[in-house]
This record gives sequence, structure tokens and C-alpha cells, in this order.
Amino acid sequence: MKWVLFFALVIGAAVAILFTVFPEWDLAISGLFWNATRHVFGVAGLGWAAKVRTLANWLPWIFAGPAFAAIILKLIFPRGKMFMPARAAVLLAVTMALGPGLLVNGILKEHWGRPRPVHVDTFGGKDAFRPWYATDGTCPTNCSFVSGEGSLGFWLVAPASLVPGPAGAVAMVAAVSFGALAGGLRIAFGGHFFTDVVFSGVLVILLIVGMRLWLYDRPRSPTDASVEDAIGNAGLALQAGLRRLLGRT
Repeated sequence: MKWVLFFALVIGAAVAILFTVFPEWDLAISGLFWNATRHVFGVAGLGWAAKVRTLANWLPWIFAGPAFAAIILKLIFPRGKMFMPARAAVLLAVTMALGPGLLVNGILKEHWGRPRPVHVDTFGGKDAFRPWYATDGTCPTNCSFVSGEGSLGFWLVAPASLVPGPAGAVAMVAAVSFGALAGGLRIAFGGHFFTDVVFSGVLVILLIVGMRLWLYDRPRSPTDASVEDAIGNAGLALQAGLRRLLGRT
């Protein structure tokens, strides 16, 4: 994970500096996909692109869904055995919930205010373009910064980080490439700027690296057994609290 963290920080820093000095580069990149004659982002109307976008939205849940299910079942049946390693379940579920869920869609996209490319006047919209660092745009909700679908694609770094041995490097490259494809389609569709996609990846990867460090890569990191016991104890506590609550009604 160290090389992934290194590249994420370097790319994030480089993009932050360059696109702060030259914010118009975002418009230039989006402009590559803008059909000025027809006044549309042409890729958005292609059938294959829509199918790839659907796949990009659903594929991460093939990995995240079982992790959420394993934790929920353990909370409901605290004395039962989890059907997947506890640390892996926590890594996948927590990074999905906090990354694409809370940080990206719950906070940034709701409060940054940056209009999407399709909404700015350069591409036929009514809003003024705002650089990535400006939060005073006219978008009221579900805004451009950062890319939700990009963050979902880059989240595949989490399950890739669990692949052991040389295959792990292949899985990591595939995950990052998938995130770039998912985010790139959003740029081509006019749904996001280049910086929206880059920073969605940087933020999610930093979160995953942090969780991976806490669960696996630090001295005296927890074991799968201790994490599973903690989840089971939380389930027992929840059930005891529920019984007390029902006993008072």
C-alpha cells in the first residue's frame, strides 16, 4: 500500500498546484468531449458508455455487500461465526460508508457548491465556472466536487489491498484503472471536471490506507478474532439495551 499512498499524494499535490494556477485546464479537458455543433457531450448518448457506467456503479457492491452483511449478521447473532474474516469486513464496510458514503456524497457534494460541466455557461448551461478550490458556486445540492461515481470506482482499492502476494499488485493496478475509467466516463459525460475525479480518488485512497494501517499494518494491530469478538460484544450490548427499552414500554 505504500506505493499507492505515495502516488496518490504526489498526484493529488501536483493536480492541486497546477489546477490552482491554471484552473481553466478543467474547462479545456471537459471541452475535449463537448460537441459545440450539437451542443452536447457526445459520449453521454452512446449505449456502450451507459452500460459501462452501470457496471461501474454496481461492481463495487459485489465486494462491499457481503462485508456489510457479515457485520449485520454478527450483530444480530453475536455468538455465531462470521462468514468472512472480521478485519476484511470492517475494512470494506467502513471505508465504503465513510468514503463514497459520508465524506463524498454526504458532505462534499452537498456543501462545495461547484456546478457540473453541463451546468456551466461554457457548455450551454447557466452557471459560472468555479475552480476546484472554490466553495461559493451556485450549485444547491449534489454538486460536482468531488465525483461520487469516481470515488466508488476508486474504492475498489480496498478489496484489492486484501489480495496477497504478487497478485495484489495486479489487483491494485486493476482497481486504480477501474476508478480512472469510471471517473473518466463522468468527465466525458459532462458530469464532472477532471479535478473532481482526481480528488475523489485521492480522498478515498487516503481513507483506505488509514484503515488498512489501523487494522493490519501497525504494531499490535488487532486480530480477526479480536475484531469479531468486538462486533459480537457490540451485538450483545445492543440486544441488552433493546430488551431494557422494551421492558420499559
